[in-house]
Amino acid sequence: MQTIHTEVSNKASPESVWKARVASPAIPVKIRNANTRMEDWADQNVPMRSGGRGVTLTVKVLAADPPRQIRWKGYLWISGLFDGEHSFEIRADDRGITKLVQRETFSGHLLPFLARTVRDTKQEFERMNAAIRDAAAKG
Repeated sequence: MQTIHTEVSNKASPESVWKARVASPAIPVKIRNANTRMEDWADQNVPMRSGGRGVTLTVKVLAADPPRQIRWKGYLWISGLFDGEHSFEIRADDRGITKLVQRETFSGHLLPFLARTVRDTKQEFERMNAAIRDAAAKG
Protein backbone atom coordinates (compact mmCIF):
# COMPACT_ATOMS: atom_id res chain seq x y z
CA MET A 1 0.00 0.00 0.00
CA GLN A 2 1.00 3.57 -0.58
CA THR A 3 -0.75 6.67 0.75
CA ILE A 4 -0.66 10.22 -0.52
CA HIS A 5 -1.69 12.96 1.87
CA THR A 6 -2.10 16.64 1.00
CA GLU A 7 -3.67 19.47 2.94
CA VAL A 8 -4.30 23.17 2.75
CA SER A 9 -5.79 25.66 5.24
CA ASN A 10 -7.62 28.96 5.01
CA LYS A 11 -10.14 31.12 6.87
CA ALA A 12 -13.14 30.13 4.76
CA SER A 13 -16.00 28.26 6.42
CA PRO A 14 -16.29 24.49 6.01
CA GLU A 15 -19.43 25.12 3.94
CA SER A 16 -17.52 27.42 1.55
CA VAL A 17 -14.72 24.87 1.19
CA TRP A 18 -17.29 22.12 0.51
CA LYS A 19 -19.03 24.26 -2.13
CA ALA A 20 -15.69 25.00 -3.79
CA ARG A 21 -14.85 21.27 -3.74
CA VAL A 22 -18.18 20.41 -5.36
CA ALA A 23 -17.69 23.10 -8.02
CA SER A 24 -14.10 22.12 -8.83
CA PRO A 25 -13.71 20.98 -12.45
CA ALA A 26 -10.82 18.79 -11.28
CA ILE A 27 -13.30 16.46 -9.60
CA PRO A 28 -15.30 14.15 -11.87
CA VAL A 29 -18.94 15.19 -12.23
CA LYS A 30 -20.21 11.85 -10.94
CA ILE A 31 -18.32 12.35 -7.68
CA ARG A 32 -19.01 16.09 -7.30
CA ASN A 33 -22.66 15.38 -6.61
CA ALA A 34 -22.21 12.30 -4.43
CA ASN A 35 -23.79 14.01 -1.47
CA THR A 36 -27.27 13.63 -2.93
CA ARG A 37 -28.48 10.01 -2.64
CA MET A 38 -26.05 7.38 -1.38
CA GLU A 39 -28.18 4.52 -2.67
CA ASP A 40 -27.39 5.68 -6.22
CA TRP A 41 -23.68 5.27 -5.62
CA ALA A 42 -22.92 1.57 -6.01
CA ASP A 43 -20.31 0.69 -8.65
CA GLN A 44 -20.38 3.75 -10.89
CA ASN A 45 -18.00 4.02 -13.86
CA VAL A 46 -16.15 7.29 -13.39
CA PRO A 47 -13.70 8.76 -15.92
CA MET A 48 -10.58 10.18 -14.23
CA ARG A 49 -7.35 11.80 -15.38
CA SER A 50 -3.97 11.18 -13.83
CA GLY A 51 -0.64 12.27 -15.21
CA GLY A 52 -2.28 13.40 -18.43
CA ARG A 53 -3.82 9.98 -19.05
CA GLY A 54 -7.49 9.17 -18.91
CA VAL A 55 -8.82 6.03 -17.25
CA THR A 56 -12.23 4.81 -16.21
CA LEU A 57 -12.49 3.50 -12.67
CA THR A 58 -15.30 1.61 -11.03
CA VAL A 59 -16.15 3.67 -7.97
CA LYS A 60 -18.35 3.24 -4.93
CA VAL A 61 -18.95 6.12 -2.53
CA LEU A 62 -18.36 4.87 1.01
CA ALA A 63 -19.34 7.96 3.00
CA ALA A 64 -20.71 11.43 2.32
CA ASP A 65 -21.25 13.83 5.18
CA PRO A 66 -21.49 17.36 3.75
CA PRO A 67 -19.69 19.62 4.53
CA ARG A 68 -17.28 17.43 6.50
CA GLN A 69 -16.20 14.51 4.31
CA ILE A 70 -16.62 12.38 1.27
CA ARG A 71 -14.86 9.06 0.80
CA TRP A 72 -14.93 6.60 -2.06
CA LYS A 73 -13.11 3.52 -3.26
CA GLY A 74 -12.31 2.79 -6.87
CA TYR A 75 -10.48 0.23 -8.91
CA LEU A 76 -9.06 -0.18 -12.39
CA TRP A 77 -10.55 -3.06 -14.43
CA ILE A 78 -10.95 -5.54 -11.55
CA SER A 79 -10.58 -5.07 -7.81
CA GLY A 80 -7.11 -6.02 -6.60
CA LEU A 81 -5.14 -4.84 -9.65
CA PHE A 82 -4.97 -1.12 -8.85
CA ASP A 83 -7.30 0.16 -6.16
CA GLY A 84 -7.56 3.51 -4.45
CA GLU A 85 -9.52 4.73 -1.46
CA HIS A 86 -9.87 8.50 -1.71
CA SER A 87 -11.14 11.00 0.82
CA PHE A 88 -11.70 14.69 1.31
CA GLU A 89 -12.00 15.80 4.92
CA ILE A 90 -12.88 19.34 5.92
CA ARG A 91 -12.15 20.35 9.51
CA ALA A 92 -12.51 23.69 11.27
CA ASP A 93 -10.67 24.62 14.43
CA ASP A 94 -11.65 27.04 17.18
CA ARG A 95 -9.55 29.83 15.58
CA GLY A 96 -11.69 29.88 12.42
CA ILE A 97 -9.16 28.01 10.30
CA THR A 98 -10.56 25.37 7.98
CA LYS A 99 -8.31 22.58 6.80
CA LEU A 100 -8.95 20.57 3.64
CA VAL A 101 -7.25 17.17 3.77
CA GLN A 102 -7.14 15.04 0.66
CA ARG A 103 -5.86 11.49 0.99
CA GLU A 104 -5.66 8.41 -1.18
CA THR A 105 -4.39 4.97 -0.30
CA PHE A 106 -3.36 2.88 -3.28
CA SER A 107 -3.04 -0.89 -3.31
CA GLY A 108 -3.04 -3.78 -5.75
CA HIS A 109 -0.78 -5.93 -7.87
CA LEU A 110 -0.02 -3.15 -10.38
CA LEU A 111 1.06 -0.62 -7.73
CA PRO A 112 4.82 -1.30 -8.11
CA PHE A 113 4.53 -0.49 -11.83
CA LEU A 114 2.54 2.73 -11.35
CA ALA A 115 4.90 4.80 -9.16
CA ARG A 116 4.83 7.67 -11.67
CA THR A 117 1.03 7.69 -11.66
CA VAL A 118 1.02 7.93 -7.85
CA ARG A 119 3.60 10.77 -7.90
CA ASP A 120 1.64 12.65 -10.58
CA THR A 121 -1.56 12.15 -8.60
CA LYS A 122 -0.04 13.81 -5.54
CA GLN A 123 0.92 16.85 -7.65
CA GLU A 124 -2.62 16.99 -9.04
CA PHE A 125 -4.04 16.84 -5.49
CA GLU A 126 -1.83 19.79 -4.48
CA ARG A 127 -3.02 21.84 -7.48
CA MET A 128 -6.63 20.87 -6.78
CA ASN A 129 -6.34 21.80 -3.10
CA ALA A 130 -4.92 25.22 -3.99
CA ALA A 131 -7.74 25.85 -6.49
CA ILE A 132 -10.37 24.82 -3.92
CA ARG A 133 -8.72 27.01 -1.26
CA ASP A 134 -8.67 30.02 -3.60
CA ALA A 135 -12.27 29.51 -4.73
CA ALA A 136 -13.47 29.11 -1.11
CA ALA A 137 -11.68 32.35 -0.12
CA LYS A 138 -13.60 34.23 -2.83
CA GLY A 139 -16.81 32.92 -1.34
